[in-house]
Amino acid sequence: MTTTDPAEGEVGLPFLLRTAQRTYGQAVTEALTEVGFDDIPRNAAFVLSGIRKGTPAGPLLAQLGVSKQAASKLVDTLALRGYLVREEDPADRRRLTLTLTDRGEAAAMAIRVGADDVDRRLDERLDAADRATLRAALRVLANLGTATPAISKATSKARAEAGPQQPRPRSFSPVFPVRDLDAALAHYTALGFTTEAYHDGGYGFADRGQVSLHLSVLPEHEPDGNVCAAYLHVDDADALAAEWARPGIGGRTVPPTDTPYRMREGAHLDPDNNLIRFGSPLRKA
Repeated sequence: MTTTDPAEGEVGLPFLLRTAQRTYGQAVTEALTEVGFDDIPRNAAFVLSGIRKGTPAGPLLAQLGVSKQAASKLVDTLALRGYLVREEDPADRRRLTLTLTDRGEAAAMAIRVGADDVDRRLDERLDAADRATLRAALRVLANLGTATPAISKATSKARAEAGPQQPRPRSFSPVFPVRDLDAALAHYTALGFTTEAYHDGGYGFADRGQVSLHLSVLPEHEPDGNVCAAYLHVDDADALAAEWARPGIGGRTVPPTDTPYRMREGAHLDPDNNLIRFGSPLRKA
């Protein structure tokens, strides 16, 4: 993807759209900060501005373009910070609806103030015809992302003969049993993970880069009999071992060694005896 049009020497459309989004984002952030809402995470402004009383959670969150786990964590965070409440959908108890609290309503108002300020400045520079053209073009561009491409008859026939397509996995998160959630979250924070407890308690998340672990409280958990394990591929096993062997980290880190299958592997056992084996390819001599 280029940011300039070689033929015209102008800034490309993707760059312009990203910059325009930043303009709105900055104005919204400033409006929120001005009235004291400085704890709203990324993507939350879109969610808050789209909620009315009893808004179905699924369709709104699907528009974020993030994983279900990330969307769920965002809603959890907003609920914990008092911006919204979740309720069962009266028509289908398997689904959730979202409603803003008074704090959420105030934040949504600030979001509208920030966006309206950008709209006002835009109106000062564009006449009605230009604004209509801009909206029409953006609407077409937005619909391109949701439109279903035409499929040839031959392709349709081949897919029908092949049977139902298997779902494509998006991510994989091991679930480790722990005795004390707060202690486990603190341990994984020390390991460099970003951690967060689930709002209902008894469950937590630990994320580092593209890696995600789930922590589930099991009061009767016996560490000595724990067989839970995960394998972590890293760029430098020695560097990670040195990081995880620092004083005060807790658990136990086993230094890496070379293996016959051309990997340099080490391991870490957390305080609940969950095993993380980690390895990096051996460098060629």
